[in-house]
Amino acid sequence: MKKTLISLLLVVAMLATMLCVPAFAEEKAAGWNDVNAEGYVYPDYSGETLRFMWWGSDTRAQITTQVIEMYEQLTGIDIQYEYYDGTTYWQIYQAYQAAHDLPDVVQMGNNWATYYDSIIPLNSYVEDGTIDTTNISSAMLATTTNQANGDITGISNGTNARCFAYNPAIFDECGVAYPTDYWTWDDFAAAARAITAKTGNPAITTIEYNSLVFSVVTQSKVGANFYTMDGSDFGFDGDTSSLAYIIDLLVTLMKEGVIADYGIQNEIGTNVEADWIASGDSAIMMLSSNQFKALSNVAAENGISLKLCTIPRMYADGQSGMVVRSSQQLSISANSTKPEIAANFINFFQNSIEANKILNCERGVSINSAVLEALIAANPDDAVNNEVYRMINVIGAFPDAANSSPAEPTANEEISNVLKNTYIQGYFYGNFASAQECADAFWAEAQEIWARYETAE
Repeated sequence: MKKTLISLLLVVAMLATMLCVPAFAEEKAAGWNDVNAEGYVYPDYSGETLRFMWWGSDTRAQITTQVIEMYEQLTGIDIQYEYYDGTTYWQIYQAYQAAHDLPDVVQMGNNWATYYDSIIPLNSYVEDGTIDTTNISSAMLATTTNQANGDITGISNGTNARCFAYNPAIFDECGVAYPTDYWTWDDFAAAARAITAKTGNPAITTIEYNSLVFSVVTQSKVGANFYTMDGSDFGFDGDTSSLAYIIDLLVTLMKEGVIADYGIQNEIGTNVEADWIASGDSAIMMLSSNQFKALSNVAAENGISLKLCTIPRMYADGQSGMVVRSSQQLSISANSTKPEIAANFINFFQNSIEANKILNCERGVSINSAVLEALIAANPDDAVNNEVYRMINVIGAFPDAANSSPAEPTANEEISNVLKNTYIQGYFYGNFASAQECADAFWAEAQEIWARYETAE
């Protein structure tokens, strides 16, 4: 009798286990957290607080705040946010990082490798559907994935590309032909010099020197990049003639007053809306395509309509040196105690059609196909955003675009800073006898910096 009772108890226990397993093992259906689905129920986060930090323009701050308030109303959560200009942001970020007090959700750039230990991989939240990637292609997800180990470091806020904005009215006034998709550095210099001669103002204001130097390395020969695609080493073969070429051209144009001097550039700073082109006092400036909306809004207030064009290339039939890449991303900090709530917020921010009607691709062209289709359908006559979409399509179609998006290694920030501040600026102030000497000295120090970071690792 005792054995029978034990057997019966075992059977009951086994049945109970079998009945319980499906409840725990049941997988949620794909797209279960689709915030655009009819009847979607938002989680109740009443009493919860989440911290969020980003950088950007005043326009970005206004629209981001609107989306935050929308999410607060939908979920009952309290989001404490802070935002800064691009330079101050990283100073604050590093201070928070040192104190282990980073906000739960942070905006991160393509420099995520530098801050890798301060964020967590999002793979588990993508795999379980908390962050819904149903309408995000694997290629777009890969733009924020560590190719060495597969860690998803964040979800891209959108794609963008570095390019130039220009004022067609000034080109017309000066009798200068508009830039083409294949214009060269010679075309660029000739156009800018003609505009400065006619207007008396610098034709070019904001320009990213280090970015252009690295682009020209790619333009110099097929398959060339300053860094390897995975960011694990230099891709540069040491032929510094291309570096010398672009450094000499840019510094010469600045000395001629065609490119604004350092005083003007420092006055403008990183605020794209403060650039002279928005007030009609210059004709060309360099920016990321996702900044075009904010710039155009200010220009429109002054009756100015702007266009986008590609970065010039060394040869009209050569490499473009351009690429479409993730503009920036939202990541979850390693010290967050609420990663699941943070993941849900990121899911809403990146995937909600209603939220993105407010954000309107200001951070970059949305990687969510459903969002992008909805935005285009809702704004068929939006000339500014359509200009950004056009530019992204042009650059994305260049044959070399897929092979010129190397990851930014940890050493890149210091290498880029010394290139801009020590070498290009040093050549402008006469610290080097020639551009070639300047380029050789930079390459030597870049290798020393790299070796120091390798030793530290």
